[in-house]
Order: sequence, then C-alpha cells, then structure tokens
Amino acid sequence: MSERYTIGEAAKKLQVSTRTLRFYEEKDLVRPAYTEENGYRFYEKDQIRQLELILFLKELGFSLKQIKILIQDEHGSQSLELLLKEQYQENQRKIEEVSKKQAQIKHLQKIRLSHAVLTNHSVITDIMRKEHRLSTLRRRMCFLGILLVLGELMGISLLYAFKVQMSVAVIGITVVGAIALAKYYYDHVEYVCPNCGDVFIPSFLAFNLAPHTPKFRKLTCPKCGKRSYCLEISRE
Repeated sequence: MSERYTIGEAAKKLQVSTRTLRFYEEKDLVRPAYTEENGYRFYEKDQIRQLELILFLKELGFSLKQIKILIQDEHGSQSLELLLKEQYQENQRKIEEVSKKQAQIKHLQKIRLSHAVLTNHSVITDIMRKEHRLSTLRRRMCFLGILLVLGELMGISLLYAFKVQMSVAVIGITVVGAIALAKYYYDHVEYVCPNCGDVFIPSFLAFNLAPHTPKFRKLTCPKCGKRSYCLEISRE
C-alpha cells in the first residue's frame, strides 16, 4: 500500500495550513488521492509532489492562475520555460521599483530633518522630486570640472614650454572658468534648513566659503538664524 497522509499530516509536512490545501482543492489545483465516506481527505506521494511544485512556484512569484495553466498544460515544459521568462522579467521590474524606493529611504535617512520638516509634506516631496535633477547637475559639473583640470594642466605645461605671459593668460582663463563653474552650480541649487524646514538661497560668498559634503553645506538659515549642515537640492 502506498504511503498516504491525512490533510493535517500533509499540511504539516509542507508547512502550510489545512485551509491552504482545501483552497487548492477548491481551485482545482490539487485534489486528494481519495476522500473517505466520513469526509477524511488523504494525499499520496503524487499529490505531495504537486503541492511542493505549487508552493515552489508561488515562492518564485507565480500566480495561482499561472500555476493552474502550467499544471493542466500538456506541453508543461514549454509553458514553464515561457512562464519562467515572463516571471523573471516581472521580478526584475519589482526589484528595480524596490531599489528606487530603498534609495529614496536611504536618502531620507541621511537628511536627518527635524520634526518641523517632516510634518511639511510639500518640502519632502520637493526634495525627492528634485533629487534626480540634482544628480544630473552633478554629473554635468564633473564633466565640466574635468575640462577645467585639463585646462590647468595645459597652463602648467605651457609654463615650461612657452612664454610665461601665455601661461599666465591660460591660468587666468582657468581661474575665471573655475569661478564661472562655481557660479553655474550656485545658480542651480538651494538649501533646506534641518531645523525649521525653510528653503533658502545663500549669498554666493557664503556658498563658496561654507564647509560642505557631497549633499550638505554648513550655512546660516535666514529664517531661524541657526548655522547647521543644510541639505542641498536643485532649484526649479
């Protein structure tokens, strides 16, 4: 006689509830090997294997509708290959969505804004909306910065290879370029005070002299008067 399991034993073996097995039966996914007159359901190895397959596919993200089509399809291997491809693409899309949300959460964790800012939903929305534009601006600044460094190297080379006057002119142009680059960046950013949530634009001098990190600059808020590391965001 083949090994058999009551619904309770099968549920325990598969680490699911008896309600789940009854649900699968109602959906015509896996029926017990047989049911006795008293209503007791019994499962055998074939049904256990089917249930293990269903649970495995569910863990991979397949819907019960997809699993049912797969089980009932005569060309199961071909259907499985197609469904695996589709599910892989769907899972990748979900991973990308979760990754974006994780990046936003990580960014908000770094901000460490006060309660005044957290209760101002419009400020938080603006911060997240402007993050992409700020990233684009920084990439552009990196490119322009590289060009500026190349200009400085050219000026130093000319210092040794040609007349000093020409080198001084090139270095002068480079300095002017550095100031113009700083002004360009300044004109595209503003700052959020972590204490009162005010969004403000400092003077160009304060902007250049303030200590800073890649995302923060130590400035004095014109509204609350406190000097602290303010979050840098993109201007409209």
